[in-house]
Amino acid sequence: MKNNKKCLHCQLDLSKSQRSFCCFGCEAAYNLINKLNLKDYYKFCKNIYNTSPMKVEEVKNELNYVESAIYNKDKQQHEINLLVEGVHCGSCIWLIESTLKQQGGVKLARINISTQRLLLAWEGEEDIIYKYVDIIQKLGYKLIPFDYSEFVNESDKRESFLLKSIAVSGFATIQLMMIVMGIWFAERENSMGENTRNLLHLISMIVAVPAILYSGLPFFKSAFEALKAGRSNMDVPISLGIIATTLISIWEFIRGGAYTYFDSAAMLIFALLVGRYLDIKSRNKAKEKARELILRQAKTVTLVEGNKLKLLPISKVKIGDIIHVSVGEKIPVDGVVVEGSSEADNSIITGETLPVIINKGMNVFSGTINLLAPIKVEIKKLGDSTILGEIIKLIENAEQGRAKYVRIADKVAGLYTPAVLLLSVLTFLMWYLLGSKIDKAVLNAVAVLIITCPCALGLAVPVVQIIASSRMMSLGILIKSRDALERLSQVDTIIFDKTGTLTLGEPSFINPNNLSELEINIISSLAAQSKHPLCKAILKEFKGEIIPLEVNEEKGMGLKSSYNGEAIKLGNKKWCNVKNSDEYDDIYSEMWFKRGEREPIRLKFSDLIRDEAKNVIKVLKDEGYEIWLLSGDRKKAVEHVAHLLNIKNYKAECKPQEKYNFIENLHKAGKLSAMIGDGLNDSPALKRAHASMSPSSAIDLSQNIADIVFQSNLKAILQSINTAKKSNVLVKQNFIISFIYNIVSIPIAAFGFITPLFAAITMSVSSICVILNSLRLNKKDSI
Repeated sequence: MKNNKKCLHCQLDLSKSQRSFCCFGCEAAYNLINKLNLKDYYKFCKNIYNTSPMKVEEVKNELNYVESAIYNKDKQQHEINLLVEGVHCGSCIWLIESTLKQQGGVKLARINISTQRLLLAWEGEEDIIYKYVDIIQKLGYKLIPFDYSEFVNESDKRESFLLKSIAVSGFATIQLMMIVMGIWFAERENSMGENTRNLLHLISMIVAVPAILYSGLPFFKSAFEALKAGRSNMDVPISLGIIATTLISIWEFIRGGAYTYFDSAAMLIFALLVGRYLDIKSRNKAKEKARELILRQAKTVTLVEGNKLKLLPISKVKIGDIIHVSVGEKIPVDGVVVEGSSEADNSIITGETLPVIINKGMNVFSGTINLLAPIKVEIKKLGDSTILGEIIKLIENAEQGRAKYVRIADKVAGLYTPAVLLLSVLTFLMWYLLGSKIDKAVLNAVAVLIITCPCALGLAVPVVQIIASSRMMSLGILIKSRDALERLSQVDTIIFDKTGTLTLGEPSFINPNNLSELEINIISSLAAQSKHPLCKAILKEFKGEIIPLEVNEEKGMGLKSSYNGEAIKLGNKKWCNVKNSDEYDDIYSEMWFKRGEREPIRLKFSDLIRDEAKNVIKVLKDEGYEIWLLSGDRKKAVEHVAHLLNIKNYKAECKPQEKYNFIENLHKAGKLSAMIGDGLNDSPALKRAHASMSPSSAIDLSQNIADIVFQSNLKAILQSINTAKKSNVLVKQNFIISFIYNIVSIPIAAFGFITPLFAAITMSVSSICVILNSLRLNKKDSI
């Protein structure tokens, strides 16, 4: 009697052994799973990963060489990202997550099955991670520290392969369509001999088969993985249709048939690959830019040791150390100024373009730029614990938490595939049992399989997306995410940032008319000697000639010179000896000009509101949207803009975390928001919002994180929303067309009223109907 004994853990054949396990590793994993009361794992997972995992000490050594592998929120709260080799199904995820959650101190254990990336958060000592690693290794999985550069390289390779696949399938489609049209026209005129036709079919096969095998790989691999995991997705029926159409075409060529259908398979692959590429491109860019921000941070710091300065790697300093920051240098840490006065460009954190005065005792932040004078800073936070590090973590958390929008097509695919196979088999049996020849039964069964190929179903969404993207591109609007329009059509709340979004994003000199021509000339001549943003704003308004002056600049204070024997100064209140300065509000930014013994003159600057902003806000409110203004700027400045634009809901002095939390709370309350923002501080909010948009003046990170990027005119918001609503309607109509087509066409094919050729033509007609319906988006009244 044959011994069918298998390993109790990995199911490896043990026919020549008396043991219950193939190795001590499987025995340890089996005992651990049962000890944790997780034995249900074996009911669902039939393909256990079997490899030699890294030893814990090897993982520990790896972690030491991966920069910022462990993110420390504080001394007792930690996070890490690890790659888990061997995860291939939901059961694997359930087992690993459940095992970790049973361990003391674990607050979060989440695996992304597409990237095999484990996000683990715990409380307690940092070294506890090695205990968790050991437990997962004992389950039979291999843990590797997450190296972002390697991850990006893999993403680049996938993106490059998709581009090549699009090029190959596009070339093949054009060539095959030319051949097919020649055959069709010749058949109508009865002007083509059988040998010529067979030669053209041979050429078609030589062109098509390699192109289909290469370009169809993304669909074939996805379908194979889905079936291996015991489920179905949209790629299963698509792959089935492509393969069946190709095989039948090869058979038709071998038997000397009149027609083949290679062009249909190539055309379907090309159209679907374009939509898939757009999706992968947008997701990869957001991840790359988020990580590049960390990589651009300072790698070295200048440590103050007594009277000496010492250049060190940032990893060699600790909290409490004093560092020196030169003019123009990025501040590498979060800390407190202990010596010196200067100004800082905080736009990377607050989004506000105007420099901020920093004096002794004031906080400074990682990633900001020291503008005017050297300062000494006591380190309070390092690395991922800095405010910039927190922004990156918020972005990553939002990416983890974003809901998945499962297409209707994927939901239907689970039933669609077996139904199509069953109908095809029943058609064959019906004709064969009724006495038809086997080739007649096969042709009718193939006609059912071809006519039910989900071309229209597969094109229902991507065609609308491509047309909408092209249309919006012509309007200066770029769609970065494949499902952006679907999500934008669902929002009920629209949140605006102020600086660079509702305003122009740069200071403007607003009271030059209060000055005499000579005063303007002197002020501009002083301003020409400085790189200060407010000085640049003055020069934009000045059209005359610069007076040659010998100018001295006092860092953090202002400029001074002399003109016709009188001292002249341009700078802050203290520099120009302004009395009763508290009477001036802080709606405007300011500089002061003093000439001789005359009273100082206040120069006012404002970030002007965009001309179209008021009308756009009004239209959105009329359409029923709830409008909010969230800004990191001062309260009075935000109140001023809100009042001018008639926005009743606003919050000022918002930090990135506060914007993120505000949107999070909106979602918990059942509201879906669209975030319109410009600036790094908006990035977490842009990522967390249900949909997001950024003007083209936005920094790179915001552009890539936002779902939609538009040129600065805010009318693009109205155009995008209108397009989103119209696109959503057209997608639903395309699904209806697809379903009606299948309901009508399947009986016609099953009862033998059409041949595989006409089935392929009918299949193309259904796709053409979907495309023509989608083209209605190009009508001028659509946007």
